[in-house]
Amino acid sequence: MLKSSVQNKILQTLPDDRPVTALQVVESIEKCPRGFYPIAKTYDQDSDADLGEKSIFKHKFLTCRYLCISKTEGLPNFVVQEINILNEKTVPPKGFSTLSRTADTSQKAWKKRQICYRLVNKKETKIAITDIIICSKLRAAPSGFSFAGEINGITLCYKMGNTESTQNGASPERPSNPLSSNSNDIYPSLGESDHDYEILRPGPGYGPTGPIRPAPRPPAPTNPSHPPLQSQNTTHTLGSSLYCGLEGVPFIVNPKFHLSSSNQSGDGAPKIKPKSMQQIIKEYDYPFAIERQTQ
Repeated sequence: MLKSSVQNKILQTLPDDRPVTALQVVESIEKCPRGFYPIAKTYDQDSDADLGEKSIFKHKFLTCRYLCISKTEGLPNFVVQEINILNEKTVPPKGFSTLSRTADTSQKAWKKRQICYRLVNKKETKIAITDIIICSKLRAAPSGFSFAGEINGITLCYKMGNTESTQNGASPERPSNPLSSNSNDIYPSLGESDHDYEILRPGPGYGPTGPIRPAPRPPAPTNPSHPPLQSQNTTHTLGSSLYCGLEGVPFIVNPKFHLSSSNQSGDGAPKIKPKSMQQIIKEYDYPFAIERQTQ
């Protein structure tokens, strides 16, 4: 899955020189058939590429027409080799098809003009139409394109290309590594395995692989032959074989809380005077009168 997604991203960045396989016309761009994409903007002005009939009266209702092209749909192994714009009453040449109805609303495509195109098998031709553009101001085809005709004041042009393009179902050649001869391990070697474009490990210089500073050393264990200066009755919470950061912390009670043999209570311990229930109620009683007034 990773290899497939990376390959698709690479293909999307390359020029799409695949031949056009099918044409459609729609009234609404949002209803473009699946597998097609509409020509929504003009090539020269980047304006709306509506091929519908124009009117000088703003109040007159006119429908839109957008040309849609596909490079995956249509008859298997057939490509569009030629496209022309003819008058409505002109009979198309033999072998040509016409875009007579909109694909989304089944309405008549155009009243005075018609777009016709010819499909041929890829085995019978080496060149076909690879791109179609619409121009709103130009009346001649730009460089690299051929003129197909005009429809409602809009110019239609197309580009021819090789049908055996690497984009036509085949994977493009892998780009060579510019630092393959002296890479100094900055880029990982891809080799000839099936996992090309999947090795995404960083090389040296792209961050540490472990802790920057070494871990602190634990305190040395107590030597049995040299006991500490403390008495043998140690008050340490942990033995010398375990180290958790609490080594050497004494666990003893504050001396002022110690009970002496002569006194029942220590010098620092508070003396509690017993009170009766009446004394407690009288001392701590609170009526909450102010709080009730604020409710």
